[in-house]
Amino acid sequence: MASGIKCTVAFKRFKWNRPGYAEVMNSGGVQSILSGKASRLVSSCNSSFKPEHGEGDGYELKRFRGTLANGYVVKTATLHAIHSECRHNRLLGGLGSIGGE
Repeated sequence: MASGIKCTVAFKRFKWNRPGYAEVMNSGGVQSILSGKASRLVSSCNSSFKPEHGEGDGYELKRFRGTLANGYVVKTATLHAIHSECRHNRLLGGLGSIGGE
């Protein structure tokens, strides 16, 4: 293993445009892509989750407003879903099936 190897990248003319980034990320096109992927992930996880009697869906979709951009969070909704997620890793497997990184 080589020691002392260092890699640096310098952007000489790059200037961060924070308001422009927020505008693009909050645009209708980007938000529809995000909501579509998040909805597919929720339906994929809920299709393989077997709820207990009287229990609703195990996974839910929440929209959040960040400091720079808006987004979506897919999370477990019940205690049973939390334990099942630890065992089966549905969220991680679902990300691969919908084309997430």
